[in-house]
Amino acid sequence: MHRDVVEALAEGELQPLREWLAGNQVDTEILHELPQWNSTRFPELLPSSRRLADRTDWATAEILAQLPKVAPVPGGVPLLLLFVLLSVEAEWEISYHYQPMWDTLRGARDCLRRHGGMVSGPDALLVRAVLALMGSLASQIDAENAMTTGQSEAHEAALEAAVAQAREAAALAERAAGEFPEISGCLIDRAEEYQAYNAAVVVAVRAVRDCFATGEPLDTAIEILEEAETGSDITNPVYMSELRAHRFALMGLNRARHEPWLRIDQGKLVYLYPFATRGVSLQTVLDTIGEEAEGWLLGGVAPLSLNGSLKLDDVWDGADAFKRHYDGSLVVLPRVLMHGADGEELGRFQAEIRFSKLGNHSVRFASDITDASPAELYAMMLRAAPEHGAVRVSFEGSPHRVWPRLADLAVQLAEDTCRRLRENEATAQAGVVARQGMFQLVVTVDAASTTPGPANGATRHEVSSASELLGAVGAQLLTNPVTYLIGSLAEWIRYGTDNELCSTATGLIGEQTVRTSNTTVIMALGTAAFTQGTRSSVVEFAASLDGLFAGWSLELADHYRRVDGFQARVDAAEHRQGVSAQALTALSRELDVEKIRLNDFATEVRSTIALIRSPSLLSSPVVADSLRLVLEHCGFEQRVAEINTMIDAVVDEQLGVTIEKLAKQREEQEAREEERRENRQRAKLEVFLAAIAAAGISGVIQVLQAGYFQSDEAATWAVVGVVVIFCVALLLGILVWPRSGRRR
Repeated sequence: MHRDVVEALAEGELQPLREWLAGNQVDTEILHELPQWNSTRFPELLPSSRRLADRTDWATAEILAQLPKVAPVPGGVPLLLLFVLLSVEAEWEISYHYQPMWDTLRGARDCLRRHGGMVSGPDALLVRAVLALMGSLASQIDAENAMTTGQSEAHEAALEAAVAQAREAAALAERAAGEFPEISGCLIDRAEEYQAYNAAVVVAVRAVRDCFATGEPLDTAIEILEEAETGSDITNPVYMSELRAHRFALMGLNRARHEPWLRIDQGKLVYLYPFATRGVSLQTVLDTIGEEAEGWLLGGVAPLSLNGSLKLDDVWDGADAFKRHYDGSLVVLPRVLMHGADGEELGRFQAEIRFSKLGNHSVRFASDITDASPAELYAMMLRAAPEHGAVRVSFEGSPHRVWPRLADLAVQLAEDTCRRLRENEATAQAGVVARQGMFQLVVTVDAASTTPGPANGATRHEVSSASELLGAVGAQLLTNPVTYLIGSLAEWIRYGTDNELCSTATGLIGEQTVRTSNTTVIMALGTAAFTQGTRSSVVEFAASLDGLFAGWSLELADHYRRVDGFQARVDAAEHRQGVSAQALTALSRELDVEKIRLNDFATEVRSTIALIRSPSLLSSPVVADSLRLVLEHCGFEQRVAEINTMIDAVVDEQLGVTIEKLAKQREEQEAREEERRENRQRAKLEVFLAAIAAAGISGVIQVLQAGYFQSDEAATWAVVGVVVIFCVALLLGILVWPRSGRRR
């Protein structure tokens, strides 16, 4: 049994082990889902924002529930734990959500630490071996996390821990080889692979750090990576591809060691996270913020100040015919600190929330760049992304409230703003549109220099033009977006400076603005600091429009859902008998209200777009033209076309068709009800006329009889009376009968 399962594992097939465990009544599905970021078994988790709840206790409980099912079987518990290990490995290949992986591995180790008494003898040795492998895997994930956060020393320490734990696992498994040769051999092979891979990478990490510090060559490290890649200890294609990626990056660094390397002597980073409010008018939101925001707690801290203006320069003193302009309110928060897992301070950021009269709100973190190397700039830029590794982000003075990355804190601040707004009666219906992936990084380069190689102590040469800056090693960071993943050490060295992912605009004195999907770089070397404010505000204004469009799209989605509901009700009415015209009229009124609401929304959207496009938004035609270029580069017109298409689709194709269908139903139902009324009227009339006819005939006979047997004068009056009766009957018929006829 063990041989078949182990041989399949050697071929990379997990299914035989899963089937064997299932045959012993083990719930393999829940074990396999424990490390998955999007598992549906944990409904309180928030995978969309990567803020996942701790699963350690769940993992401990689930693994403990399965242990008794395999404990009586020799080798059963080690195979169960091996299945958990392989499930974490599989998830690690496709996900940057490290937390559930760490929690699963920690939960398995806690479970066996507390309940290891149910295994003994050789089984216990194998269990300890698998737990050591789990420790090694957790350290490897720690190492990748450190790589994505730019912590070289922490990266090295984690790799060394992974090597040591893999070595321990191999020794423990070897001691159980006599009783369980197949399982022992499988664990030894995996431990040796862990050991060989991480030992090679730790050499590369040290070599890269030495290269950045002193310009040391990387030939030895490249050779070690190649030996590990082609050696017999590593057979996993994933590990082999990673070693190859590390080797290629080191080769790129080695070739560039004697070229001019970029240093950002002075600059600024702005991490911008746009969001939108909805459900309440913008003016009501701004009024509520102006009246109450100073007393709010946002992210657990009180604002330092509240300003009734965004503190823009007077180039934004423009207005359209309706006196609209770009401004708003500014909530200044305490400084934000970022620390690594080892307590090392990684950065400090000014924090504020900007509320705009146009609806393009944003959370803004800013930090200065001082004498930054390409590797340091790379680490700083990565901090904007939701894929950035887990660190400790907190407000200064509030170290106990912690977020794993800036993107998490930004979303929290937007959501807290919404919660505070809902506490006010005027804004009780407020909602917020915010997500981590909606970010823009603005990099301003005020002063730069180059060194002959990566070493910091070398002679520097001042960079005086954007073209010279773009020719230095490290400039490729400025012309590429912030990546969503990192595949190797110093991966940025392989980026191309000229690529299709960026667009460039050149200003009056040669300054350049480079735009990508999530970055905007302002290269304004040798310009006065006060002139940078206008450029930065234009760029940040364009970047903050992402939140505005996201809010509009969600608002339009709400309209779509409501109209879709109306459409379903109209369809149901069409197939249901006995729906009155009154009910259809009420439904028609609801549709009219929705149409007015949708038209108002469309008018607001299009008028705001017209203002953003208008040169009158800015007082300077030159700056207005700069904004136009930035908007072109960020795909503004494409997004406008998309939102207009969506509006037209809902208004014309969906709402219009529904209204026409309902109108036809109303017309048909009213015609049917009119026909029924006419039939009822005709029946009443026929009965009435029949009664008159019967009474009239008998009366006429009586009158004639009375007049005939009396005098001639009485007979004459009897004839006159009969004529009068017939005239009155005719008049009644004319008054009653033609009414329905005229309606027809």
